[in-house]
Amino acid sequence: MPETTDTGLPGAPTPQAVGEFYDANNRAITEIYGGSMHYGYWLGPDDTSDFATAGQRLTDLLIGRLGAGPGDEVLDLGCGTGGPGVRLARATGARVTGVSISAGDVALAGARAEAEGVAGQVRFELADAMELPYRDASFDAVLAFESIVHLPDRGRALREIARVLRPGGRLVLTDLVERGAQEQDEHKRRAVAEMLAIWRAAPMTRAEDYPGFARDAGLVIDEIADITEHTKYTAAHIYTGTRDHLRRHGELPPDLARIHAMGEHVDWAEFTAAEQSDGMIIVVAHRPHAHGSGSDIRRT
Repeated sequence: MPETTDTGLPGAPTPQAVGEFYDANNRAITEIYGGSMHYGYWLGPDDTSDFATAGQRLTDLLIGRLGAGPGDEVLDLGCGTGGPGVRLARATGARVTGVSISAGDVALAGARAEAEGVAGQVRFELADAMELPYRDASFDAVLAFESIVHLPDRGRALREIARVLRPGGRLVLTDLVERGAQEQDEHKRRAVAEMLAIWRAAPMTRAEDYPGFARDAGLVIDEIADITEHTKYTAAHIYTGTRDHLRRHGELPPDLARIHAMGEHVDWAEFTAAEQSDGMIIVVAHRPHAHGSGSDIRRT
C-alpha cells in the first residue's frame, strides 16, 4: 500500500506496488469489467448496456480522438490485458506497442494478441511509464487509458510522453479528477483516499491543472472533456461485478474483496443521481512542430 503523507492520507504508490497489484488481480478485473480494465461509458440513466459494451464504447471514443491510421506507430501506455490495444490495431491499421509495469498484464495481453491474430501488428512489453525504454520521437500517437492515475508525478509522466512523441504527434488520455468545491467531509475524504489506495492510484488532480502540466511538458492541449455523467455508473458496475464474481468463484482476491465490502452498503441509485464530487476527463493534446505552438483548448 502507498505510504501516508503528512496529511495522514495515502500518497502515490510505487511502480512495484502497481505491478504487484495487477499481477495479483488482472484476471479477475478483466472478467469483472467484461474484457477490459477501464471505466465504461453509458449514454444516460436509461442505458442498460453491460460493462463490456460500455467499456468498448469508451475505447472507441478514445480511438476516434487519437486519429491514428495505417502504418502509424502508437504507444498504448498502461496496456492492461490488451483489450484497447488490440481493438485500436484492428480499427485503424496502426502498429501498437503496449507497455505495462505488470509482467502478468504483458503475458495476458500478448496471449490475447496471438489469439486474435494481430501478434504481428501489436506487441506488449514490460516497462515503467516514467522511464520509457524508447528513443525520442518514436511514436505518432500515445494512448493512456487511466494509466496516469497510477503515476506519482503527472507532470513528469507527460514530459516522458512528449519525449517519445514525434512532432505533430497526438496524445489521448483519461484521468480521474476532483470536481467542484473541495470535499469538506473528513469521512468521505478518507473513504476516497482508501479506495484510491486499494487501486494503487495516486491522489487525484483537477481538470484545470492540465494546461499547466501540458505547457511544462511541451505539449499543447486541444481538448479537455469532462465525461463524468457518462462514466459515473462504473462504480455500481464494479460492485455488481465483484458480487457476481464472488458467487461464481466463491472468493475474491483480497484487494477486490475490500472494494466489494466498501460497496455493500451504498445506495447505488442515490449515488449515481447525486452531484459527483470526483469523476473522469478525456485530455487530447499534441506535440507541436518546432516552428510554433499555441493553444486552442476546447472544453466540453
